[in-house]
Amino acid sequence: MIVARYRVSARTVRRLWARFEEHGDAGVVPNYERCGTYQAEATPPDMVEKICRTRRDHPRWGTEMIRLELGTQPRLPSSRTMRRHLRKAGLQVAPAGRPSAVERPRIPRAERPHQGWQTDAAEQFHLHGKKQACWLRFVDECSGAFLSTFVFPLARWEHVDRYEIQERFRDAFSRWGLPERLRADNGYPWGSSSDFPPELALWVIGLGVKMIWIQPACPQQNGVVERAQGTGKNWAEPGTCRNAAELQRRCDEMDRRQRECYPYRDGSSRWEVYPELRHTGRPYSRRWERENWDLSKVLAVVSQQVVKRQVDASGSLSLYHRTRYVGKPHIGDTVYVSLDPTGPTWVFADENGTQLRTHAADELTPERIQNLSVGCRKGKRA
Repeated sequence: MIVARYRVSARTVRRLWARFEEHGDAGVVPNYERCGTYQAEATPPDMVEKICRTRRDHPRWGTEMIRLELGTQPRLPSSRTMRRHLRKAGLQVAPAGRPSAVERPRIPRAERPHQGWQTDAAEQFHLHGKKQACWLRFVDECSGAFLSTFVFPLARWEHVDRYEIQERFRDAFSRWGLPERLRADNGYPWGSSSDFPPELALWVIGLGVKMIWIQPACPQQNGVVERAQGTGKNWAEPGTCRNAAELQRRCDEMDRRQRECYPYRDGSSRWEVYPELRHTGRPYSRRWERENWDLSKVLAVVSQQVVKRQVDASGSLSLYHRTRYVGKPHIGDTVYVSLDPTGPTWVFADENGTQLRTHAADELTPERIQNLSVGCRKGKRA
């Protein structure tokens, strides 16, 4: 009503009310002496040179990261002023992120810290010289905080031993605690599209962490960690690192900056906005795992799936790289495999649901899953 009567904007009315509530009548009295454009103090030339030099040394850093790097310098200008100086010097702003792709089905995002993590690996980072590296990254889904990054001195992610990956999972859980759920793609070693969960995923499920696999070819569903991969590469600058150990130290520092220092909301960092980010509240240790790892959680998840297999020329099929005999009359047939958790027992049925054969699921034991030895050499008759 006030806006319609006096023909002023709603923003002006809200501002006047705020000044009146804080200062009374004096707060809404015009102050003509302060009217006009207020010119901030010019940035000293030596500071401009430091800003430009930092951008030249780190061409993929944004102005907020440059501000963190020069945080101890006096008379540091705002990020907006920095961008103006960089453009004037011919040093354009950092490259934009990945353009939006085709719209895909979305999975609801976590609403509080550590309700869900996202994990992903990136590979073939070229280090200084001819060396290469890859890394594994964990990111909090709600806040986007970079929790842990683990660097491996190998070019291809699939060449990293699964036991080494499991140890890095344990390191992350020991530092932050267990999340409620973990979201991952369908790649090595935690995913397998249209198949039973791999060994590492079974181990995670037994810890009481819910596994969520995104749909194939839908990286947007794992978008928080996908974005973190690009940002982490820009900030850590692998090409300037002499070896994987140096890249690891740099990732640790950049993760800490992003989590505890980088402006996130109203100038505050994620560490300040989300005090509960410091720990999940679900402690983890090797001793805790030995005492609390639960096979029933694994069997409950596996029993919800039905997987198709084709019987080979010997009348067998493969489950977790173990050969299971179905029968020569079924050679070439499509068989549907499910798990009866009461055994546990593998059940093989035809497309009509008629049971053909059963086998004891003796590979699904706590010892085998925790040691990532569910599968055995392919071709060995079970």
